[in-house]
Amino acid sequence: MMRKRGTSPAMTQGLRRWVHAILLAATPLVFGNCGNPADEELAVQPIAVRMIKPVVMDMGSRVSYMGTIQSQKEVKVIAQVQGAIATLPVGEGGDVGAGDIVATLDVPELRAVVERLESERDYWCRRYEADQRLVAANALPREQMESSQRACRSGRAAVVEAESRLKKATGRSPVNGEVLKWFVELGQTVMPGQAILLLGTDRLEIVVEVVEEDLRGGVIIGTAAEIETAGGAQLVTAVSEIAPMSSGQTRTFSVKLPLPPGNSRHLGTGSSATVTFILDFTKGVTAVPVDAIIDRDRDPHLFLINGDRVVRQPVGLGVEQDGWIEVDFPWNGEDAVAITNLGVLADGRSVFSVMVEGVHP
Repeated sequence: MMRKRGTSPAMTQGLRRWVHAILLAATPLVFGNCGNPADEELAVQPIAVRMIKPVVMDMGSRVSYMGTIQSQKEVKVIAQVQGAIATLPVGEGGDVGAGDIVATLDVPELRAVVERLESERDYWCRRYEADQRLVAANALPREQMESSQRACRSGRAAVVEAESRLKKATGRSPVNGEVLKWFVELGQTVMPGQAILLLGTDRLEIVVEVVEEDLRGGVIIGTAAEIETAGGAQLVTAVSEIAPMSSGQTRTFSVKLPLPPGNSRHLGTGSSATVTFILDFTKGVTAVPVDAIIDRDRDPHLFLINGDRVVRQPVGLGVEQDGWIEVDFPWNGEDAVAITNLGVLADGRSVFSVMVEGVHP
């Protein structure tokens, strides 16, 4: 009789344990990629960002230079007669008015001439008076009286001429302004035509050496400019003159800007000031902080805050001024832009945004 083959209870229990272990190990492989997409999104935490609203403002590109303040017109006081410098009543940097004495010469020869001519004039005029009385008494020919009369008139004219020359020994300022430089010293002998001092009118200007590139970029006659002096004074003016030829090894062009009268009188000639030319001025442009722009050289864009998500917005760029930059995109006037954590943002990413207050151009 044949015996039926089978498995023992112990062997059956071991097999079951082995199969159960295999199934447990395979469970992650089978079901690991079958999670709920909503559960995955919940696992992505919002990114904290600071945001700011764009502003509408007037903007212009700017370029700054250092300039030198000088008088718009300089005048030399010239010696008109020979003599030694006797007085220099106003020092360099001192203010003078038109007609004020700025120098006197010691001219003993001229004074001696005046005294001699005055004596001769007095003699002939007294002689003429005496001759008139004698002619009236028929004691002197009329011709002799007429001769003394001519001598008296000639003497008077000679004195007037000599006194006029003597007055030239006193140098007076022809303008209201400032003594810029003395060319002589006390006691020094000067000749006619020799410069005694240099005066500058009280109308001032600032001269800036500008490179050709910036002239092509918009620095032209009439270009507006802001001036800030070393003392902190701020003035507004415009270009009045540009040299037609460049000068110096740097090939720069001299640009002149007049300083407003009254507000600039306290400024010293020869002092320095910062000149900022305002180029491409545009009114009412939309601007954002420069830090809000990503990849500005190749693909400029920013991130708009739309509720709890960001929207990638391509923009056109314009003028940059004081940390703000002109942007061109269809802004609705309400959405703010992200200014922090830009490197980890992407279109549609959820964010937790905080508005930055009190930041203005």
